[in-house]
Amino acid sequence: MSAEVVKPHEVVSDGGLTPIEFTFRGKRFRIHAVLSRWCEAGGWWNRISDGKFRPDDQARALWKVEAAPIGALTTFELERDETTGQWIIRAI
Repeated sequence: MSAEVVKPHEVVSDGGLTPIEFTFRGKRFRIHAVLSRWCEAGGWWNRISDGKFRPDDQARALWKVEAAPIGALTTFELERDETTGQWIIRAI
């Protein structure tokens, strides 16, 4: 599976921690369905060998969602760093 990773300008949550809208490539997307949600811990995604290692990386919460601007429905993975609150989007 190939994914394009983009840090969004904004992710709107439901007042809790569940995302309901986000901006991707300048377009506003509304989430129609959460396909799955999971947590990843320990910074396993960062390796010293690829230059991305950060010893302060903590757990992250991820959602796979179906979202659409007006029209076409697309599947995305949204990732939220549990420590910083920063969101990342992966177009699948």
